[in-house]
Amino acid sequence: MTTANSPDRHSPPGRLRRPRYIALLLVVAALLVWAGSGFYTVATDEQGVVTRFGRICRRGVPPGLHYALPWLIDRAYTPRTSDVKQIEVGFTTRGEKSSERRRSDVLTGDENILKIMMVVQYKISDPVAHLFVAEDPHWLVERTVESAINRLVAALEVDNVLTTAKDEIQVRAIEIAQETLNAYQAGIALLDGNLQVVDPPVPVMEAFKEVASAKKDSERTIDEAREYAGRVIPEGRGAAQQRISQAQGSYADRVDRAKGDANRFLSLLVEYRQARQITRTRLYVETMERIFSKMNVVVLDRAEGEAATKVTIVNR
Repeated sequence: MTTANSPDRHSPPGRLRRPRYIALLLVVAALLVWAGSGFYTVATDEQGVVTRFGRICRRGVPPGLHYALPWLIDRAYTPRTSDVKQIEVGFTTRGEKSSERRRSDVLTGDENILKIMMVVQYKISDPVAHLFVAEDPHWLVERTVESAINRLVAALEVDNVLTTAKDEIQVRAIEIAQETLNAYQAGIALLDGNLQVVDPPVPVMEAFKEVASAKKDSERTIDEAREYAGRVIPEGRGAAQQRISQAQGSYADRVDRAKGDANRFLSLLVEYRQARQITRTRLYVETMERIFSKMNVVVLDRAEGEAATKVTIVNR
């Protein structure tokens, strides 16, 4: 005997099996979704790293579509290894304005305080170290660069930091910070660093500017003096050498003339000893010729017993 609430013995069997089919379909769909969760994509500027139950099983996965074991077994990470990141050391940028932090104050070797701000660019060099060793890579880069700047500036005087040592600090700070990051195995490569500000504190900035201006004026005066010395000293040396050469030439000429006069005198002495009167007369005539050749000679021609006088002027 059947009641109104009891199932009908003659109801079709499909009505009892339909819930089981639906449950089975739901389980199969869930398994498919779970299995499909293993697909992941690596972009062109990324590298893939896969962990299995927390242990690294694949690293350096190239760009493209890949498959790992589904969720809860494998996990895929895709850090951007080609992306160049930028960090500000000593200041922060807020829109178009920048605000300096107290960490920008650096103590120099002669116990002066300077404000140094730097922009550093870096990228990921080792995805595994970046993901699982460095807890906060951005913070780590900022601290290591700050430490390197403090180390360099502490060994220099304030005048050197403000003038000639800027390029050295900019290069060496990146090198020292990179060595520290390598020791930490942070998986970060520093690309470049640019000093933005190297100034004294605001209350003493004008005094520092005056000192720097005076030093530049001093250096300019020294350069001008060196340039003048470089121009005048060679000229003086050339003039001195020219006078020495002239003196040497005059000395040789006078010596030669003296030797010639001495030889001529000796030859005349020999002739004089052989014929004294003739030689004396010849010497007198030659002397008169030399004397009269340098003046105008007036010859008076007066006949005996005549008053008239004939004057002849001979120009030499």
